[in-house]
Amino acid sequence: MIENVSGELRKYLEGKPFISALLGFGMIILYVSLGIMLFHSFVFLGGFIGGLIEYIFIFAVVLCLANADFQTLMIGLGARAVIALIHLFQGIFGEYFQYFSWSAFFALLIYGFFAFMAFKKTDKKA
Repeated sequence: MIENVSGELRKYLEGKPFISALLGFGMIILYVSLGIMLFHSFVFLGGFIGGLIEYIFIFAVVLCLANADFQTLMIGLGARAVIALIHLFQGIFGEYFQYFSWSAFFALLIYGFFAFMAFKKTDKKA
């Protein structure tokens, strides 16, 4: 079923002149945005940069989904879940003790779930 969505998404994105050129770079964009997110977890780069990188990450997920690259999605979404876990631990054990970050908790649940679903899809192909 997700293959049908990936195929239709690819057809739609190939019709856009700028985005069709970026379809081959989905994996690179995903990994670079994850690296910057991980760096942003420890060094504050600013709210604008953090938000921009989050949108670039979501765009890269859409590109990887259009390419049906489920292994890259599994790695990328799993790494994003680990980054959410880092944020959760920073809140609990960081400077302000006993601060439970609900946004990090829900990000961990959502990205972890999607990483697991991509893992199941990758495992089914192998």
